[in-house]
Amino acid sequence: MQNDFRENYIKEQQELALARKNRLSKIGMGDPAEAGARNPARKSPSAQSQVQRPAPNARPAQPQAQRPAPNARPAQPQAQRPAPNASPAQPQAQRPAPNARPAQLQAQRPAPNAHPAQPQAQRPAPNARPAQPQAQRPAPNVRPAQPDVRKPVQTQKNPAEAVRTPNGARPISQKVASKVQDTRETLNYTNRRKAPSDEEIFKKELSDSESRAMMFALTGKAEEPEHGGDVDIINMGRISKPKKRKNSETGKPSIGRYVGRTFAVIGALLLFVVVIVFASVGTIAYGPSETIRDLLVQSAMQASATKWVPYIFLPAETVDNIISKSEEVVEDKVSLEDYNSDKDTDIGEDEWANAKDGMIFETVSGSTFKAYVLLVKDPSRVFCGTSTDNFANAKAGVNVFQAAARYGAVACINAGEFADNGGHGSGYAPMGLTYSEGKCVYDDRTKKTFIGFDKNNKLIVRESMTQAEADGLGIRDAVSFQNGNTLIYQDGDNIVLSYEDGNAGTSQRTAIGQRADGVVIMIVTDGRSASSLGATHNDMIDLMVSYGATTAGMLDGGSSAMMYYENYFDKYGYDTAKLDEYQKKGLVNNYKAFTEPRRIPTFFMVGPENEN
Repeated sequence: MQNDFRENYIKEQQELALARKNRLSKIGMGDPAEAGARNPARKSPSAQSQVQRPAPNARPAQPQAQRPAPNARPAQPQAQRPAPNASPAQPQAQRPAPNARPAQLQAQRPAPNAHPAQPQAQRPAPNARPAQPQAQRPAPNVRPAQPDVRKPVQTQKNPAEAVRTPNGARPISQKVASKVQDTRETLNYTNRRKAPSDEEIFKKELSDSESRAMMFALTGKAEEPEHGGDVDIINMGRISKPKKRKNSETGKPSIGRYVGRTFAVIGALLLFVVVIVFASVGTIAYGPSETIRDLLVQSAMQASATKWVPYIFLPAETVDNIISKSEEVVEDKVSLEDYNSDKDTDIGEDEWANAKDGMIFETVSGSTFKAYVLLVKDPSRVFCGTSTDNFANAKAGVNVFQAAARYGAVACINAGEFADNGGHGSGYAPMGLTYSEGKCVYDDRTKKTFIGFDKNNKLIVRESMTQAEADGLGIRDAVSFQNGNTLIYQDGDNIVLSYEDGNAGTSQRTAIGQRADGVVIMIVTDGRSASSLGATHNDMIDLMVSYGATTAGMLDGGSSAMMYYENYFDKYGYDTAKLDEYQKKGLVNNYKAFTEPRRIPTFFMVGPENEN
């Protein structure tokens, strides 16, 4: 009988495990076998309701009380008759059936080295003679049950909370009984207990992770905590593959974060620089020193790209007053005799003993500038070269290298003014009256400083000139520049020096002059750098005076200031390793603009040396 009970129990457990596996597979959980190990399956009602028949000649096992059938007399457990002249009956261990595990009051066999569970006393059935249970004989190699002396068993006051056992044994708690008996079966208690629903049983049998998964499947949450996958609401609980976690979730910085931080740092630095510049300029503009203020304003007005800067920090009226003050000319007249007596200009042929290409090349260092000076012995070699033969169809000028190649010039400097709005002009056409090789090539009839050579190779500088006047003077090559750029001119027997004491602006500058003996003087200065801030208007006059110029005029400057001399570094022994890419092509001065050498419309060229 007990063998049948064991086989039935194993079969029931297998059926429950299969049902549980199918149930858990619906929600996409892990191995149901593991969950089954944590939550033992319950017996089916049909299996638990059956009463097993004891084996022949075997002591009856202690059955649990079942609910009696309707209209049936409740079963009365019969007490065994005590033996004659025997002492009060002591509970004897029941001998187990052959080859069968002893029934331990429906409790599982205890783990090794663990104390077996202590059975609780069960209240005898009413109207029944107290049963004298016989003590069961313990199984071999099994430690007999010892009464639990550590904690007394609390007697259940509620009859519904205990299950009666025959022979007066200690009652078993409802919690223990629920593990072996189907909770959906109506139990034979004095007070009937409501059977739990399928949902409660299902939730109770699920593990914590399984319950959370089912909850997410039913409620439609976005993520499942343990796996990170999405819950498919349509398939009710089928969990997709885990999402790829973002770098922000894993703690790893992303490329976008690096880029963002880099731009943030650059932006902060730029903002810091802007604040410092504005604070500094504002302090200078409204500070106690008007001399520094005027110097900065005048320097900014020398370049087309920075003419608008002073108007940001100062009122337009203040800027205009500074400009007007800088244009005030203070003429210094010196007699021609006294002027020449201070110069050693009558050197003769010894001056040109070491000349190359009929020219002398020198450098001069001033307090705030470095100047490059080119002396041309024969003035007839100097002429005005243009970027095109027809300015009406021109779209852009040419750089100094292209201009020299166009005319096969040995040397050249930039010349006249051109339209340069914001420093972005293409130099397609000049401004003012322009002559090239005896022809008037451009005239917009604006009044500007006129600088050119006549047919007698004499340099003429005037503040204004019309085409008719130029033709009357026999002008062959000439350009125009802004008003107020006459440096030196001859008035009868006097040399007039046109100083502008109020103009302290420094910049890159270009000028052309002529001595009394006809030698042409070309000067270009560096500027806009820490080593060479640039020259002032008066600095250019002093340079021309030092070389004995009797006539001189200022040409276009700023980023247009350039001097070209073919292979000067070889002719004068320069270290090419110290030259930049433009100087290695023939550019003499240091070009400090952010772009390639400017494209401009006019140049003063030095043609090849005359063999005669």
